[in-house]
Amino acid sequence: MLRFVTLFVFILLFGVSAGLYHVKYSVDRMERQGLSLKAKIADEHAAIRILDAEWSSLNSPERLQKLSSRYLELAPVEVVQVVSFAQIPEKPSERVDEIGELIARGPAVTPAKSQAGTFAATPTASMVAVR
Repeated sequence: MLRFVTLFVFILLFGVSAGLYHVKYSVDRMERQGLSLKAKIADEHAAIRILDAEWSSLNSPERLQKLSSRYLELAPVEVVQVVSFAQIPEKPSERVDEIGELIARGPAVTPAKSQAGTFAATPTASMVAVR
């Protein structure tokens, strides 16, 4: 019986030692991965700071003013250009005419309920009717 207990304790000690060895090296590996990730995060923060500085320089008002004067033909609004909404002439849109023709012809496809049953398809793709 004493030999059995001694053998059991020896096997238990070996198992605990192997487990401790495995845990120790797993923790070491995880610490190395953590340090690697911290270094990558620091590099990304440095890149973000550089990009923020570049963005600030690209969006500086002085630079944008030079670019707009060079490439755009903008001028200040003159008083004679300002009119009331009623003075703007109406211009029929081609799209409005197309929609009118579609409505006059009637629906090409019968409206079908969706899965929820709250919306129905209409002849134009950009319109949805609520029931």
